[in-house]
Amino acid sequence: MTGERHISIIGLPSSGKTTFLAALWHMVREAGANTELSFDQLSEGNYEHLNALAKRWRFGLIQQRTQVSGARAVTMRLKDTDGRKAEVSFPDLPGEDFSQMWERRELDKGMLETLKAPLLVLMINGDTIKMPAWVAEWTTLAKRIGSKPATKEIVDWKAEVSPTQVKVVDLLQMLMSGDLKIGGRRLALLISAWDEVEGEGQTPAQVLQSKLPLLSQYLQSGRDPWTWQVWGISAQGGQYEDPDKDENFAETERLRDLERASDRIKVVEEACVSSDITKPLKWLIG
Repeated sequence: MTGERHISIIGLPSSGKTTFLAALWHMVREAGANTELSFDQLSEGNYEHLNALAKRWRFGLIQQRTQVSGARAVTMRLKDTDGRKAEVSFPDLPGEDFSQMWERRELDKGMLETLKAPLLVLMINGDTIKMPAWVAEWTTLAKRIGSKPATKEIVDWKAEVSPTQVKVVDLLQMLMSGDLKIGGRRLALLISAWDEVEGEGQTPAQVLQSKLPLLSQYLQSGRDPWTWQVWGISAQGGQYEDPDKDENFAETERLRDLERASDRIKVVEEACVSSDITKPLKWLIG
C-alpha cells in the first residue's frame, strides 16, 4: 500500500513484547481511547488469540507461554489522523532467538524480513538489566566497608552471562551490516517494566546513560545511521498475578479497579507522561 511503513517489534528474552502486544491490542480497540494511532485491520494473526492475551492483561494475569499457546506472528495495520498507515509486526520469534543470533553469530534466514524493517522497536526490560561486574568496583566497596575483597571463583565465560548492553549494541551493529544493511533506519528504544524503574527518579534517557552507558554512547556517537528515541514503558502498571501459584496481590486488585484498563499504562518521554502506548509507534512513522 502506498505510503505504508513497516515496523518490527524485537527484544531479548523477557523484554515484555507479549505484554506490550496485549496492551496495544486492548487500547487500539477500546471504545473512546485517545491514541495517536488507531486500528485499521488485522493483516496477520488470530482475533481469538489476541483477545485472549488482552483478557489476561485486563485481569492482571501474567502472560505465560503455556497458556497463550506459544509465540504467534501478529501484524496489525494502524493509521494516524492524516491517513498514514503502518504495518506493526510482532514476529513469531521468541527473545531466545535474538540471544542465539548474538551468541552463535548466525542469522536465521527466516528472520531477514523482520530484521530488515526500516522502523524498529527494541524492548529492554529495565528491571532485569544485567550490568558488568567491575573488579575495581568490588575492591573499592570492600575497602569502604573495611573488609578484604572476597576471593572470586574463576568460571568459564559463557555468552549468556554477558551484560545486557553488550548484547544489544552488538545486535544493533549486526542490523547495520551484511544482508541487513539497508541504510539509515529509525529506532524506538523502549525500557519496559518502567513501574519498577521509576522509583529511582531518573528519566528514560538518564536510565539509558546510567545503566546502559555502552548502548547510550553507541547511539549518540552516530557510528551507524540510527535515528533514535528512548521511552519508559509500563504496559502493566504494576504487579500481575500468576494463577498457577494462587497469587493474590493488593496492587493487582487496585489495577483491576481502575475505571479504564488503559489507565494503568504509562508511557514516559523525558517529563511527558501519558497512557498512549501508540506514541513510540507514531514517532516512528513521523
